[in-house]
Amino acid sequence: MKLTTQSGFNQNAGVLTIGIFEDGTGKPDGKLATEITRVKKQKLFSEKWGESYTTVLPPYQRVVFYGLGKKKEFTLEKLRKMLGKSITATKAAKQTSLTTNLAAVTPGDHDLIGRAAAEAVVLANYKFTKYFGKEKMQKEVDVKLTSFSWSGSTTKFGGGLKTGRIIAESANFVRDLVEDHAGFVTSSHMEKMAKQVAATSSKLKLRVMNQPEMKRLGMGSLLGVNAGSENPPKLLILEYKGGGKEKPIALVGKGITFDSGGYNLKPTRYIEDMKTDMAGSAAALGTVKAISQLGVKKNIMAVMGMCENMVSGHAQRPGDIVKAYNGKTIEIGNTDAEGRLVLADALAYIDDKYSPQIMVDMATLTGACVVALGYFAAAVMGKDQKLIDELIAAGAASGDRTWQLPFFDEYQNAMDGSISDLNNINQKGKGYEAGSITAGVFLSKFVKKARWAHIDIAGSAYWGVKGDYLSKGATGSGVRLLSYWLLDKK
Repeated sequence: MKLTTQSGFNQNAGVLTIGIFEDGTGKPDGKLATEITRVKKQKLFSEKWGESYTTVLPPYQRVVFYGLGKKKEFTLEKLRKMLGKSITATKAAKQTSLTTNLAAVTPGDHDLIGRAAAEAVVLANYKFTKYFGKEKMQKEVDVKLTSFSWSGSTTKFGGGLKTGRIIAESANFVRDLVEDHAGFVTSSHMEKMAKQVAATSSKLKLRVMNQPEMKRLGMGSLLGVNAGSENPPKLLILEYKGGGKEKPIALVGKGITFDSGGYNLKPTRYIEDMKTDMAGSAAALGTVKAISQLGVKKNIMAVMGMCENMVSGHAQRPGDIVKAYNGKTIEIGNTDAEGRLVLADALAYIDDKYSPQIMVDMATLTGACVVALGYFAAAVMGKDQKLIDELIAAGAASGDRTWQLPFFDEYQNAMDGSISDLNNINQKGKGYEAGSITAGVFLSKFVKKARWAHIDIAGSAYWGVKGDYLSKGATGSGVRLLSYWLLDKK
């Protein structure tokens, strides 16, 4: 999609959308103003947030008025939603170009407004069509141009558009990986994608750890998860060197390319979407892709623990005991609590060998997180409140939101084992209480030196409903959140 900026509306666009505040800010002149007065008088439209009215006014095929509500209550997230609806309206009208006014939202940080604007239209225009046939593809509409009417600083706004576009395209890169099927997106395919990203910059370097090396290093926790699969396990470490000699920030992602649940087999209604269980690893890769393109002056790593959790005569069993890289023994209380086993070895190894200043892990880790928060926020937890506050702030700014779960002392021994150091499921009470939190507690046992936070994206990575600028399905959760955090981190 091409993004342009001009002082007025693009008369050649197929669709025009106009956002208007309750105090009248944003109301256009001429025949557009006359039309607004008419539809308001007939009570077909008001400027309250969420209101809209669609009409036809030449030279445009469609004109859509959007109510923006009270100016003091307007946020960048509401801007994203309005622009997402604008893309939807353009597609519904079977048009390929949109012009929209942002003059009404000029007050504020022009760079952040540009970021949000680009993110909204690029994300809203996304659709996974790789497997559509010719007949179905002919029905699809791809918006080729969005022209923004803008009266503020074109330098800052233009810079924001560039940043937002890179971040959104990286999120769409992740969405492609998460949407594709598990027979295609294997650990080897993720290695191929990481190599493609690494080839884009001399500041990127990829290390691939295969099964023999992981076995020699004692990564029994990760290797046990993959024991039932014919696809090889991999630990992919993509380093971006943009910050001199400073210690790196490690983004560690869970990469289960398909999660059958193992011998604790997932039932119908749960197993069908398990191609998405590698979303954390994809988000780590997508974030470093964006950060590299943006030239961020920091050292950042994407660490991807890639496995497939399958059933076979070689698969691990409930009751098996494995030993992790850091020497801790783990009883397998449930083979479907596998993501934490992969992250355990990844976290412990990176903490030991690379000495990062910060580690943030991302994982579609627990169904309990979806129950608690639904789709519209990821859970964040840990003991480093300053780090957690930074991630919450980045989530609020980016629209890729997080919500903190408690990490009370009472939870800290919930994963202790009875015949081993740890069990991979909660051993206190009935075994399922506070499942997201106790999974985070488990991970904390594998971080010794670095500052650390855990983000559970089980709900936010793959929506079961359509949003205003994110479609049903893969969302690229984590990319905007972490990109904003890394861009703004001092």
